Amino acid sequence: MIGGEWIRELKLEQLPSPYPGIAEAIGLENTLKLANLVQGTGVYFPKLDSALAEIRNQRIRAEFDGYNQKALAIKYGITERWVYEIVGREEDESQVRFF
Repeated sequence: MIGGEWIRELKLEQLPSPYPGIAEAIGLENTLKLANLVQGTGVYFPKLDSALAEIRNQRIRAEFDGYNQKALAIKYGITERWVYEIVGREEDESQVRFF
């Protein structure tokens, strides 16, 4: 770990960027732990979009009953067409197509 007992005297405003923002989000102690692991390495944190999308898609597949595509689209903030893409079904042929 960085420093010794005297590390407890460190103040948030003494931290270099980007540590103050991180410390506000996860606390000073956790920030120091994180800094100890990654300082000087240029670590990149990728977006979690793909992992979160897969969880969302699994939930949509589990909740889809063949008739609730509109409710699922609203619930998950996507289009009805995307619901059909996720569940692997074509749109209902009775729906009007504009193109």
